Amino acid sequence: MYHYKQVIDGLIKFVDRELVTKMTGLNKWLFGTGAGIVGSKAEKVFHNLKEISLLQTLELIEDDNVNVHCIYTELLKQAAQGPIHIEIPMLGTVTLDKSDVEKMYHYIIED
Repeated sequence: MYHYKQVIDGLIKFVDRELVTKMTGLNKWLFGTGAGIVGSKAEKVFHNLKEISLLQTLELIEDDNVNVHCIYTELLKQAAQGPIHIEIPMLGTVTLDKSDVEKMYHYIIED
């Protein structure tokens, strides 16, 4: 289990280092700005997620901690089946694969 602030920080690092850096021009600015806004609201989002009983029942969130290892293990299984393509309005398609899942995990578990 990892404290939600460490999870948020890791996800922000992933977005900044692995997604935004690969973009150019206006797309880079728009995506970076949007990611920054989402990051600034992440604590509020976490506290709303924390209230979802299904996440508690599945033991994915407990108090202020996230079961990162469980999520990572199962997400990695899905990612092994092939990449996903996420269409972001005004920006285009972002492709994520197994290596991205591994990078996200490592950004989160780093101190």
